[in-house]
Amino acid sequence: MDRNTDNENLIRFWNSVFTSNDEELKSRPVKDWKELAPCKKLYLASAELGTCKKVLDYGCGSGWASIIAAKSGCNDVTAADAAEEALHTTEIYANLYDVRKNIHTVHADDAWLESISDQTYDGLICSNVLDVIPEEISLHLIREFARIVKDEAEVIIGMNYYLSLDEAGEKGTELVNHNCLYIDGILRMISRSDEEWTKIFSPYFSLVHLDHFAWDGEKTERRRLFHLKKKQNTD
Repeated sequence: MDRNTDNENLIRFWNSVFTSNDEELKSRPVKDWKELAPCKKLYLASAELGTCKKVLDYGCGSGWASIIAAKSGCNDVTAADAAEEALHTTEIYANLYDVRKNIHTVHADDAWLESISDQTYDGLICSNVLDVIPEEISLHLIREFARIVKDEAEVIIGMNYYLSLDEAGEKGTELVNHNCLYIDGILRMISRSDEEWTKIFSPYFSLVHLDHFAWDGEKTERRRLFHLKKKQNTD
């Protein structure tokens, strides 16, 4: 499939995932905000952004990272997503957790990032986005992230686990073009190793440290959390 088709299918898919009416959203059990993240390491990473003045949560989904950052002290969080139903969910949950005034939702269409001024944010989190979208779009986002964050910004990138060709074969899973996983015709992952992602980030960001984590219920910590620092002269 081509980039545009993949991207359009992804937006439709994630809109369907987050589609829900207001009453259904409001009736869901309200956990303590500290339990919103899929695991402790993601909570701690999001909470670190509470010390920032202006945070971007790109690909916010249900808004869990935005809410944690806001509850941890950040008064200016931008929750951006290409799926409008995700933004609606974020707004409902931000109201439930009494941080709606601190969280600004934005429909992140193709041109939105380009409208942001250089060095706008001192904190950025992007969880499970860069490795589930077409490669050209992912590379464009990384370049734009480097432009719109301040030199001292805290940049946190969450990734799915690495799925090798051998492992995919053992599971009976096909990887298109050696690393693209499609499920029911939807691009769900572009699988790259830690080293490959570090190299992709390297023109723009230095790796501060890399955490591996598991979502609640998973036995092995295989998912990745890249803590990055902007390199100088990347604007």
